[in-house]
Amino acid sequence: MSTAPTPDATCRYAAGLPHCGRRRLAEHDRVWIAQRLRRLWLHTVLLGLAMLAAVVATIVATARAPAVAERLGGEVGVGLVLLGGLGLLGCLGARGWWRGLALLGTGILAGAFAADLWLPALPQPRWLMAEVLVGTTVLGLSFLGLVLTRRIRLLRRSRDIRHDLHEGMLERFEGPRPSAPVEPLLARLQTAAAARHDATIRLEALPRCGLVVRVSGRRVERWETTQVVDIAPAQPHALRVALPEDVVPTVPDPRLCLKRRSLTPQERAELGRHIDRLRRRWWPAVALTVVVLVLVAWDLRGAAPDELVPLDGASLGWLALLVVVYVGYVRRMLAARKLEHDRRLRWVVTVHRPAADPRRDPPTLEVLPISQLAWTEQAAPAGWRLSKL
Repeated sequence: MSTAPTPDATCRYAAGLPHCGRRRLAEHDRVWIAQRLRRLWLHTVLLGLAMLAAVVATIVATARAPAVAERLGGEVGVGLVLLGGLGLLGCLGARGWWRGLALLGTGILAGAFAADLWLPALPQPRWLMAEVLVGTTVLGLSFLGLVLTRRIRLLRRSRDIRHDLHEGMLERFEGPRPSAPVEPLLARLQTAAAARHDATIRLEALPRCGLVVRVSGRRVERWETTQVVDIAPAQPHALRVALPEDVVPTVPDPRLCLKRRSLTPQERAELGRHIDRLRRRWWPAVALTVVVLVLVAWDLRGAAPDELVPLDGASLGWLALLVVVYVGYVRRMLAARKLEHDRRLRWVVTVHRPAADPRRDPPTLEVLPISQLAWTEQAAPAGWRLSKL
């Protein structure tokens, strides 16, 4: 049975739902998770063997068909196409836009191959087919990379999963079913439990690894992990004082009562954790930079000196993606800097509606003054505090 948190304790949340206790893990759930973990290892080994077979096939194809290999860019090009084809097969078995793009690309390539075989006199835009081939290869490689990354991340948690299975406990998180989910994980989990229409949604996860086992009483058949965050408790009845004169709006809104209160040590510590998470996500920009440099260098290897734009559409697309990633990284750094100023300032602006009594009623909204981010809404933590930054 869970106990009520002390005023100085933090509150635990997962997927936007507050912690409500623990329970024993049923034996049939423990056996089921152990079997899934063994299958995950087996499928990962088979995927590795398939990739090794693609490398061997690259060597054989380059030796037996040098003309085709030269058209695809040599051994590296053949290897990328074969690995991309392996990933494309995975795309066809996936859902959503992965399957749609894979069907579109393979359909265009199959139609061009059929036309070239049966109607050789029919003119075809060779440059378009080359772009489609590069695009489908990049699509397959991206899917393959995401699948490997996800599996490696899960396998790295296999020790924690076994530890949780040995302990045999589940953490429970429960709250009202939100109209707009705080994060994509909750949206997927609600879809998995769509057969139930309860007013609340209940999530049960292994405490150490965060593996979601059940949602609203139903098993989650796919691997889903949740991040458990510690949130500073709200201060709905803390002392509030008038805003400094240099902060008071020049033309105050008579419909609102603006005051301020000090942040607690737990709230400043939470701001520090958000700042660290924002500044920690530097590796996607670095990894994508290395990938783009390698691809662009490969694209420029045979360019003529007088060619103005020697990059193909795929390389330009990767460069555009790199710009987007860097813009996102800069925005994260700016957000972390503003939150750092908020932590040093040590207070928030509280907003009361006209009908509320600031001496008794909790504020409708609390806002960090520098970053202008909502801190609490109706005495509950704002959504961004519960999500994975």
